Amino acid sequence: MKKLVIVLVFIFGIIGLKQLPVQANESNNLPIDEVKEKITNIAQQYDIPPEILKAIAFIETGYKQFQEDGSPIVSNDGGIGMMQVTPGKIDIEVDEEKLKTDLTYNIEIAAQVLIAKWNLSYLPEMNDQDRTVLENWYFAIMAYNGLSKQNDPNENPDEAYQERVYDRMEGSSLIYWNDHHFDFPTFDIRYEDNSNSMKFAEGKHYTTETQTPSQQLFEQGDLVYIDERDGSVSLRSAVTEGNVVTKLWPYTPLTIVDAPTESPSMDNDFVYYPVEGVTVEGFVASAYLNQGKESMVFSDAGDDRRAAALGFVALNDFANGYPGGSFGSHDPLKREHVAVILDNTLQLTMPSDYEMKADDVDPGNAYIEQLAKAEFNGLLGGGGKLRPKEFLTRAQMAQVMSDAFEDYFEKPTSTHTFKDQEHIWNPEAVNLIYHNNVTVADPFHPNIDITRSQFAIFLYRTMVDF
Repeated sequence: MKKLVIVLVFIFGIIGLKQLPVQANESNNLPIDEVKEKITNIAQQYDIPPEILKAIAFIETGYKQFQEDGSPIVSNDGGIGMMQVTPGKIDIEVDEEKLKTDLTYNIEIAAQVLIAKWNLSYLPEMNDQDRTVLENWYFAIMAYNGLSKQNDPNENPDEAYQERVYDRMEGSSLIYWNDHHFDFPTFDIRYEDNSNSMKFAEGKHYTTETQTPSQQLFEQGDLVYIDERDGSVSLRSAVTEGNVVTKLWPYTPLTIVDAPTESPSMDNDFVYYPVEGVTVEGFVASAYLNQGKESMVFSDAGDDRRAAALGFVALNDFANGYPGGSFGSHDPLKREHVAVILDNTLQLTMPSDYEMKADDVDPGNAYIEQLAKAEFNGLLGGGGKLRPKEFLTRAQMAQVMSDAFEDYFEKPTSTHTFKDQEHIWNPEAVNLIYHNNVTVADPFHPNIDITRSQFAIFLYRTMVDF
């Protein structure tokens, strides 16, 4: 999808739109944020991702219900108002005058039309038809504008209506990561008897590589977390530029505390959600929020950066907390638990006939397999001992991290001398993790036991770009 072509097509389409003569009303278009708020509220009522309904409104009329002289927009083919609902082409009874003058009504009817298209039995299915997934609305959006050849993506990949809608969503809702995000397969579209109307094979089902959940269907009380596609994300005190309170690390768990606020910008269709963390509160753009899980929230996180690290390891099942909701943040970490975390994180392997060399592991140890894997891979042990019940020191942590995650680290270009350098038995390993900002402590305190949450932070700093 080429944005420049699409934008030009839209601009020239609007310039060339012919309006039928209608009686002028003393009406004005609402501010953009108020229009989008109406769209969001109605979309949520009809279980439609707001991103979709907003993109349709923009593509149809640029968010306008009325012309500059106050008369309602009516297209040459009978499309009325902002959502360009065409009464003669839908199976819904409507009040045409109300469509022209009542913006809320215009949006509601459009939502009903889109749902009717979603329910058409002769359209192909997309993925599992989950209504919260943006890709799954492809054929409903196509049908909203019409199943004519002009919307055939095989024939008109840059001009097809639904392609323009998805292109709008990519940019305005900040969905894309690189040049574009949505990637649809090639569709089997047919024509019969010289008709320009698209036909689909019965029972056709398609899957997409991307399946993007709506990020504007969250409600008050929902648990969310920051995704990591853009690193740290701004937490704002208000929905305006320049009001950044702090930067939130990826995987920071947050609670939605109220309804979202729309952006006043024509270019931005994302919303700002008011959120609370462990110690922070403010507004975050919806584009960076994902549905969270209770299992990633712990009562002893202490602060939002530690909460992000704990959320990361829990969400990925690298480590779990205790019954009752704590992570045991300040508890020292046993070496046998390090073996479990390494296995969960790296999916360690060993030969089926491998026999453990260490002689200090009880055969009934619940983690004997993970300890054996760690020993085989050279991540724990040495001297014929694994010492599973002992606690891991900070220096030992440095050695484990440098051995287990070597591929994650940049080679140091200099050697840092710590204030307690003479007490560090493995300076190369410690310097490696210091150079890569896994630890920032100086003095390093090599012989102090590492805590469970500290190890989670070291994993986080190693594996997450923030």
